[in-house]
Formats: sequence, C-alpha cells, structure tokens
Amino acid sequence: MRSSYRQFIALMALASATTLTGHSETANPEVTVQIFSDFQCPYCGQFAPAVREMETKGVDGIKTNIQFRNFPLSFHPFAQLAAQASVAAREQGKFWEMHDLLFAHQSALRREDLLKYAQTLNLDMIRFVQDLDSDRIKKLVDDDRAAGTALKVQGTPTFFINGKEFSGTKSYQQLSALVKADVGRRMAITELADASMSKGPPQAPVTIEFFADLESPVSRSASYVLDELTAKYPAGVRVQFRNYPLSLHPQAGLVHDAAMTAAREGHFWEMANYVFDHQDSVREQDLIAYAGRLGLDQNKFAETLRTHRYAPRVDADIADGFQRGVRGSPVIFVNGKQIDGVPSLQTLTSYVDAALAAKNKHQ
Repeated sequence: MRSSYRQFIALMALASATTLTGHSETANPEVTVQIFSDFQCPYCGQFAPAVREMETKGVDGIKTNIQFRNFPLSFHPFAQLAAQASVAAREQGKFWEMHDLLFAHQSALRREDLLKYAQTLNLDMIRFVQDLDSDRIKKLVDDDRAAGTALKVQGTPTFFINGKEFSGTKSYQQLSALVKADVGRRMAITELADASMSKGPPQAPVTIEFFADLESPVSRSASYVLDELTAKYPAGVRVQFRNYPLSLHPQAGLVHDAAMTAAREGHFWEMANYVFDHQDSVREQDLIAYAGRLGLDQNKFAETLRTHRYAPRVDADIADGFQRGVRGSPVIFVNGKQIDGVPSLQTLTSYVDAALAAKNKHQ
C-alpha cells in the first residue's frame, strides 16, 4: 500500500477546554502549530529559536497560530517550576519574553533565577510570586500536560501542525517547510471535491463508493460491473471513486496522480478509463499525451505530475479507507455496506434493491 499521510485527531475539544500557556493569536489561522515543550530540555532549547521566529513573523504570508503547551518531564527537576514561571509571566502579558529568558538560561532555572528574570521583565513581583506558587497556575500547567498525554506525547519537543504529529528539533526553514506542506496538502484535498470523481445524480438515493487501484486488472473488472449497474439504475445510483493504489503495482502512484490532475479539470473518468484500458503499457508520456487529447495544457499537466500536487488527495482516500476496514482493492460500499473484491451484477443489484427499499420504507 502506498504510504498515507498520518491522520491524527488533535482532540480539539480538550485543547479548547484548557487554557493555552502561550498563545500568539491570529484571526482565522490557516495553520495551527501546537508545541509541547520543557524549559529544561536541551532539544527544546535548540528548537525554541525556530518557534520564536515563526511566532514573530509567520511563514511567507500564511496565517500561523502558535500555541505553546508546557510539558515538563519528571526527570528535569526544575522544569515544573520554570513552566509555572512562564504562566505567571503570561498573566502579566510577558509569556514570550519569559520564554526567551528561560531557554537562554537553561542551566539556571532555580527559584532565585526565576525571580531575577521576572525583575528583568519589570513584572509586578508581588503578583508574580503569588501566581508562581498558586494552585491555579499549577493547574494550568497540569492542564497542558494532560492535553499532551491525551495526544500520546511521550517526549519533547513534540509538535502538531493542524493535528499532524512531529517530534524533535527543527530549524525555522524546516518548520516553515512543514507548514507550507500542510497548506499544500489541504489545498489539494479542497480543490478535488468528491463531485469531481463521481458520476450519477448527486441526490441519488444510493451511493456506491468504489475503492480502486487504477493499475489493477481486478479493479478494472469491478469498474465494468459498476458501468452495467449505473446503466441499469440511471437515476437511482451515484458512484463515488476512492483512490486505493497498491504498492505491488509500480505505476499506481503515477496513474492516480494523473487521474487526480485530470479530475481538477473535470476529466477524471476519461483519464481513469484510459488507464484501465492501457494498464500493460501506460507510461508518463502517454498520460501527458492523452491529457493533451482531452484539451488540457500538457506542460501544466506534466508539471503537476512532477510535483505530486494532488498526491495528498490520494493519501487521504487511503487513510479513510483503512480506517473503514479497507485492506485491498477493489472494495465497494453500497450505502455503507462493504463488498470486497469483484461482485457480480446480480449481487450488486440485490444490494441496490435492498438499499432502495430501505429508503422508500423510511420516506
């Protein structure tokens, strides 16, 4: 199976229910970077400049929301108190300034050091000391740690870009590249809506999802049966294609990228059928030439293939299918009921008739 993007549920309900330690607010952020860090961790110290640079200037015009979460590790004796100091400083609007001082002086994080940093920042010292030792501040740090634990964070630094997990230190350039890749991934998925890869009436009472490998002869056979089915139920069935290329087919990645590129221009089914009909000989230049025959810009088509612009849409389908129990292709779902392999027209007809009867019964 082609490797898929790791789909990670970021437990947003938990994140929104807890108070963020350091929160660089951006209206309607395109990308949220959530960082779990320990002020005594040397790797977090290496990562801190990149985080700070992104917090101050973002990424090439991309709206970026940086969320810092304290995750003090038990074997760092001064990490907990340093985390409390950062929250106490945040209470006076100086979180990031304290953040910088703590990471710049990781070997000096005892209580007297923290008080000195607070004085350097001209904080209200009476309030700072009260907050530093308060149960309320301790709970905020505990809330951050609990959020990380719920996300299965085991070490620091660990960070999530729109819910996708990464770990280890990164430079600003590396972090920016990850942010840009996430934006590109989501744009690719958004640009290729389901409608660009479906046929049949949008409001048809029966939806058939077809998880297929365009280079697979077995998927090709299933496609022929589906063509017969849609001819039999022109108003009752909508077929929705789902990508599920298999690693045993060396050209599967290429042909699925080509089909997605054609789908962006409204020619998915033509490209998919071309691949099905030329499985033994399809090459990149053949796909580009066929795109030209469809009226597409061949240079643009070739460039899109080269950059794998729509590979994230393929990967999203793979991840979705895997979560639903798909372990190979073809797999067909008839209103959610799974059929593995190539069904006969008679079998598919029985499923569709049952789905139509169920719909009519509940109307």
